[in-house]
Amino acid sequence: MNEEDTFRAGMLLARFARGIIRLEGDLGVGKTVFARGMASGLGIDEYITSPTFNIVNVYKKDNLVFNHMDAYRITDPDMLYDIGFDEIAEDGYITVIEWADMISDKLDQDGFRVSIGHSTEVNKRIIKLEGPKHAVKAFALEWK
Repeated sequence: MNEEDTFRAGMLLARFARGIIRLEGDLGVGKTVFARGMASGLGIDEYITSPTFNIVNVYKKDNLVFNHMDAYRITDPDMLYDIGFDEIAEDGYITVIEWADMISDKLDQDGFRVSIGHSTEVNKRIIKLEGPKHAVKAFALEWK
């Protein structure tokens, strides 16, 4: 997958995903591009930026709340409390967490996990999607 495909995969997952979506992968693999695709798929028109320094960016559209979080700088559990993680993970919100593996012990293991990795081909990525079987199957059928 290239950057355009990564964006499109995020757009497509937005049709099926609710709750917390865990994004994992090395620096520069396209986690933010994927999150931009999800936001676009949800109808959010704002430009989605990496929340590296803010830790959480919140976007709203009508009754929808889309939280975009970067867990890379979360170094202790108190930081989750300080940023209001309980509210971020509230039912009804969609929360995409980049570097989710940094706080995986604090996350419910249900929901979606998106692993993005480098391919042996230049400018290509490999995306692995885990989650509810019915949604993963629907995603795969739509992807074709």
